[in-house]
Order: sequence, then C-alpha cells, then structure tokens
Amino acid sequence: MTSKESYIQCSLQYHLFWIRILKEHAIFIEATMPPPGKEYADQADTYKQQYDQLLEVAIKLSNGVIPLSVLESGQFYTQYTEEAERLAQLNTGITINSQLTRMAYDIVPCTTDYTATNKNEQDVFMLNQNLLNLTTSFVQFQADLLNKRVSCGLFTMMYTADILHILMEAKRYLEILKRLQSRDDSLLSDYKSFWSHNMADHAKVMRGQLDPTETTYFNAANQFANTFDQLSTAEMNPDTFPSDREILSDAIAISDFKSDTTNGLITCKIQAIMLALYTDHLLREANHFIYLMYAGS
Repeated sequence: MTSKESYIQCSLQYHLFWIRILKEHAIFIEATMPPPGKEYADQADTYKQQYDQLLEVAIKLSNGVIPLSVLESGQFYTQYTEEAERLAQLNTGITINSQLTRMAYDIVPCTTDYTATNKNEQDVFMLNQNLLNLTTSFVQFQADLLNKRVSCGLFTMMYTADILHILMEAKRYLEILKRLQSRDDSLLSDYKSFWSHNMADHAKVMRGQLDPTETTYFNAANQFANTFDQLSTAEMNPDTFPSDREILSDAIAISDFKSDTTNGLITCKIQAIMLALYTDHLLREANHFIYLMYAGS
C-alpha cells in the first residue's frame, strides 16, 4: 500500500463492503430486541444511522476509483439486496435507507490510468479516521450487549453465538482500519482462516433459524457447518492446511446456497424466522471471501 492510489482504492473497497455489514448488524440487533431492551435497540438504530452517513461518503468517494470487476463481485450488493431491504423495513418497522443501495449501483468504475490527488488522499484518511472512531464505539457496545446476554442480564432473540460472531467481525474491521491508517500491507494475511470459520458460523445460524419443516435446507446448512468446521480445523495445522482450490470450491458452494435461500425467503417459498436481508448479508460475506480468494491468488 505504498502509493496514494493503492491506499485510496484499498480503503474504499473495504468500506463499501464492511460499512454495510456493520450497519446491518445494528439492524439485526434492533430487530431482535424485545421491549425491555429498548435502550439497546435505540442505540443500535443510532449506530445504523451513523454508518449510513459514512457509507454515503464512501460511495461518493468511490466514483472513478474502484475497478469494474470489484464493483461487480457481489460483495457490496446482490440482485436481492434492495428487495430484501424493502421487506426488512416492512416486516420490522426499522427504517432502511435503500437509496444508498441504488447509489452503489451507479458508482462509476475507474479507468486504467486512475491517478489520485492529495485531496483524495486526505478525504479518505478522514473517512478512515471517522470509521475507526465509530467502530471502536460499536465494538464496545456489542461487547456490553454480549456480556449482558451471557450473564442473563438481558434477553434478545439473537443467539448468543451470533452476538459473539458479529462482535468478532466488528473487531476484524477495526483491525483493518488500524492497518489502513498505518499503511500496513499485511491486511490479508489470515483471511482464509477467518472467513472459513465465519462460513461455519453462518451455516449454523441458518440451520437454527429455518422452520423445522424445511428439512432439505436444514440438512444442507448442517452439511455446510460440518464442512467449514473441518476446514477450520485443518487450517490450524500447516501439515493439513487445505488447498486454495478446495477452500474456493466450498466458498462458492455456500454462496450458491445462501443465494438460493435468500431467493426462497423473498418469494416466500422457504419458511424461517430469519429475514431475507440476513441471508443476503451472509451471501455478500461469502462473495467477499470468494473475491479475496481470487485477489490473493
């Protein structure tokens, strides 16, 4: 990340993915919080609004900066995202700014001769710093929520394991932000292990939120949970570390499963207690993993 161009492109690519992920974490916290947890629900909504503001900045700064192949990678939005947002707002009453999704569709890709100015660099540096401050606060909020949940001081419809999962993702983004600001080139060093473990977590939560009658999807989610658990275990030992081809193949397979599930939830062909926005969220994370696999190869 030695050049201004690399710093700006890398920062904005991560932001277009991660800001949306974290603001949706705030939505899911709010959506699963019973009335006694209203204070936490209100705080989550405030974080959602703050991330929305910074996502708009990131989208505007991305015009003419991001390659077309990255924009079309399915990690920033999918063919389901806008409709999933509409249904989530309808079903939860939580306001969701789909205008940001439509703005993302229209990001102008960069040309091969992209050159950054000092002002471009300064704007991205300030965005990074604002995101660093906000995410530091959001991590603390989620840690507090997790502590209250595990000590039975607060009840929520979100699994304890899922609260831990989103906390670990927020910490991951926080680490990326710190490395971006220090111009550290080692951003991707352990992404395979991190995302393989996450894919297992995703499958387990999907398995637990499918209606008991959805045997086919339950069994598929269970198989993916086992597959990625096995990959995560193998990745702990250099002697058993799976090949990139194997990891990529499984990542593509779970992406297809999440896409099918999201479509099924949107069309009401699958019964579950999870939002289509939730599975679309997981789909974008799988697509991000696939993108990193290709980019790192």
